[in-house]
Amino acid sequence: MKKFYTTLIVFTFTFSGFAQEYLRMISSGDYSVQDIQVVAEAYFDQVGRERGKGYKPYKRWEYQALRRMDENGMLKSPEFYFNVLENYNSYLNTNFSAARTTVGSWEQLGPLDWNQTSGWNPGVGRITALSSESGNSEHLIIGANTGGVWKTLDGGNSWTVLTDNMSNLTVFALAIDPTNPSNYFWGSSEGTLFKSEDAGATWNLLSDLGDGNINKIIIDPSSPNKMYCTAQYGGIFKSTDSGATWDLIDGNPSNGYDVEFKPGDYNTIYASGNTFYKSTDGGNTFVSPNGLNQWSQAYLSGSNNWSTASTNQNNSVTPRTGNAMGFLYVGDFSIPITQLISPELNLAGMATPQLHFSFTNVNWEGDIDSLRILYKTSVNGAWIELANYTEESTAWNDITLPLPNPSATYYIAFEGTANYGRGITLDDISVEDATAGIIFEDGFESATNTFGGGPKMIAVSPADPEAVFVLEALGNYFGGLHKSSDGGESFSKLDHTGKNYFGYSSDAQDPGDATSGQAPRDMDIAISQSNIDDVHIAGVNSWRSTDGGLSFTITSQWTPSGALNGNIGYCHADIDLLEFIGNELYVCSDGGIFVAEAPTNVSSSYYTDLTTGLGIRQFYKLGISQTDPVIVTGGSQDNGSSILGTDGIWREWLGADGFECFVDKNNNNIIYGEIYNGLLYKSLDGGNTSFGLPSPEGKSGNWLTPFEQDPIAANTVYTGYDEVYKSVDGGFSWTSVSQNFGANLDHLKIAPSNGNFQYAASGINLYRNSNVGTTTNWTTLSGFDGYITSIAVHPTNPSKVAIATSGSEKVYVSSDAGNTWVSYALNLPDFSAQALIWDNNDTDGFYLGMNYGVFYIDNTLTEWQPFSNNLPNVTISELEINHVNNKIYAATYGRGLWASDLYDETLSASTFQLNSLTVYPNPATNALNLKWDQNNKVTINIFNALGKVMYYEKDQNIQNELKIDISNYAAGLYFVKVNTTKGSMTKKIIVE
Repeated sequence: MKKFYTTLIVFTFTFSGFAQEYLRMISSGDYSVQDIQVVAEAYFDQVGRERGKGYKPYKRWEYQALRRMDENGMLKSPEFYFNVLENYNSYLNTNFSAARTTVGSWEQLGPLDWNQTSGWNPGVGRITALSSESGNSEHLIIGANTGGVWKTLDGGNSWTVLTDNMSNLTVFALAIDPTNPSNYFWGSSEGTLFKSEDAGATWNLLSDLGDGNINKIIIDPSSPNKMYCTAQYGGIFKSTDSGATWDLIDGNPSNGYDVEFKPGDYNTIYASGNTFYKSTDGGNTFVSPNGLNQWSQAYLSGSNNWSTASTNQNNSVTPRTGNAMGFLYVGDFSIPITQLISPELNLAGMATPQLHFSFTNVNWEGDIDSLRILYKTSVNGAWIELANYTEESTAWNDITLPLPNPSATYYIAFEGTANYGRGITLDDISVEDATAGIIFEDGFESATNTFGGGPKMIAVSPADPEAVFVLEALGNYFGGLHKSSDGGESFSKLDHTGKNYFGYSSDAQDPGDATSGQAPRDMDIAISQSNIDDVHIAGVNSWRSTDGGLSFTITSQWTPSGALNGNIGYCHADIDLLEFIGNELYVCSDGGIFVAEAPTNVSSSYYTDLTTGLGIRQFYKLGISQTDPVIVTGGSQDNGSSILGTDGIWREWLGADGFECFVDKNNNNIIYGEIYNGLLYKSLDGGNTSFGLPSPEGKSGNWLTPFEQDPIAANTVYTGYDEVYKSVDGGFSWTSVSQNFGANLDHLKIAPSNGNFQYAASGINLYRNSNVGTTTNWTTLSGFDGYITSIAVHPTNPSKVAIATSGSEKVYVSSDAGNTWVSYALNLPDFSAQALIWDNNDTDGFYLGMNYGVFYIDNTLTEWQPFSNNLPNVTISELEINHVNNKIYAATYGRGLWASDLYDETLSASTFQLNSLTVYPNPATNALNLKWDQNNKVTINIFNALGKVMYYEKDQNIQNELKIDISNYAAGLYFVKVNTTKGSMTKKIIVE
């Protein structure tokens, strides 16, 4: 069981190293969102927030985390939601078992492909995982970042989603069993691993490895019970029982990124974190040809108080006042790491043990105050200073220091006390004794190759089983390419001085932005299966070498115009994965899945987009016209803002991350949108062209900045930064209409019946102004608990307002403009409340979107009603209602846009067509039969009494009877649930 902490333990750093400690905190699941925010903002204060620093990925995480955290600021684990969803399924089966016609009639509206107009970098959605059946490239499974697992049996011409009824749609790794193509493995966040034994029809939570996203899964074809996987910030793992249990196979890895078998030899495994590892005994032991993995690294948090960190971290440390914190450069002088602590040395019986070492590359005035050498003779002993160098000396000193007080255990530490910036290079460290000889040695950069301390990806090929390529990051950008010709025993670093293949430019120079890139999120390497010199790497763009990695030319550009002008392929920016399947090169990027069918022939048609049919867009917000047919605009992660026109076609109109957006209430050709931090845009021709609007007073807003139109006054729009601003000329000029709130606003909602009645929120603070424009004095409201995730104002009563929060009560409603509140938690499951919208019907209809599903309540009901028929278990980002066509629209974070008819209590379950459904025999033993007299497709779920999904199939026609094998079901009570687009029917059965 994981331990959770709500306060930050003592390493509140102000450094650019222990770089990205906030990522490790996120990965562990042990820290509150607020604790992570403190460390992350301190880190970005040091390194900056411009492109390539990792700030955008962090803000994406932060936005979702603030909406999903509980009342203690903690994020629930995937295992928690797995159990909650099963419990809720059981509750529904027990309490809502009759025929129901008021449960929603959701259908997906896409986008299922992309059609560029003025979008900058078009795509459908982010793909993070890929696996293929051994010997059958037509059978692929892919993973969408928050859109679940999908399958194709025809090479990507059509796709089927496999996980819409799961509690978790987050995917980072996939594997198909090479000996049984019906066995799928799915790696998710926080070390969770799922398995399907029926080709994705049903899934079981298999294991919890602990920390980190599972980055890679491989299975030994000669012994499929033997598996390996890597977990970011968790390490490298091995299983010998088909993934049921896992062992950490390296004692102290700083990370787990990649793992590969040596071609033709499944006892030789290569693995990487921030270090390269090799095993020749089937994963029982791993060594590194670099040698640096023998050292631990640490930071000094107080006088003689060392805390051990992970091996080979890509870190640099700026000292805190009063603490001797520093860093060392080991190797190629471009990779910063923290202090080094030797492994345990056995000096028992040694007469004259001595430490030998050299150091160089020191700028004593600018970079290093001192180099201290310390020792201790027990794990928990105090560190004792052996030497302290404070003055510049000639390079490559050969220093010998006698080691006092020999004992059975001995540890040596090197500490560089830093001023700022850079560091020191150590070399040729050894401990020797006149009688015993060499006790320990590490040559560092005098070896044939020295890796840096950055994340690493590995590539091998049957074209040359002895060749191993290692692609390395330096911070967020390209750090080097290393090649071995002897099976990973030794490496040479290939010369790519001055190149950044992870950036945006076509010449790998990225002028003016030398740190451009998003590694390790976007970096990979693949080698042709038939030509060892045909090497492909990727970051933002993709690159190819025809000379074994000595030089590279670009094969794709991240903008369509750039690709066309360069006569190279277009592939959406930010490539997560490269993989050869047969002779074809597959690419998974933030925009979808692409394939180079002829990867040796580079042209403008180099890549073919296989994403069509995947409804995986990660929408943040949407806006709809009050017309029929409707016009919808939505803003999404990575894939900008797009428009669904009256012709049913999606068109891209903005790039980057798209956020709040809306269609002008008087003119459907006028579209408003924004990208991150309140950069506002507008189109006057339905999205064919667009232009930027000025931000109020040149300010920067929140990651998602509130942006709303007045419901009555023409050409009047509002936006929320650290103040509320009003424009009466369509956003060309702004006037403040509030006090300064001291922080940027998260939400701003205008009463539909009175544009001067508004509510705003920042964090846990809620404000109201009933006369906007006359007074700038907004009133602070109280009486609720938690971070505010949504605000909804009643369509006819501006004093009736609802908020969703991260608190335990989840939803509050006020009838007196926020002076008092009533909890609406009622029978809601323990999911996160995300989005609210009122209907304008006579019963105060009220909808809630959570991170799983939509729910409905009104004045005639005492409990929330499930309203998710045919809707995936995906995060609901926003809800909007079109009162002209009487439909509700849901923007989802991972499964695109969905729409349903509104709740209608007049629909009669007594005449519902599914009343003619028959399920027999009952009791049943080996098989169950379903039959319905209608020629329509249905979705079928079978649950056990605890709510676990035992069987799941979509788009089934059961007019001619469907027989389901239940021979492996334990005796007991089960529920058969059948859904059509109009409703659902649940029947109880007994299995004997």
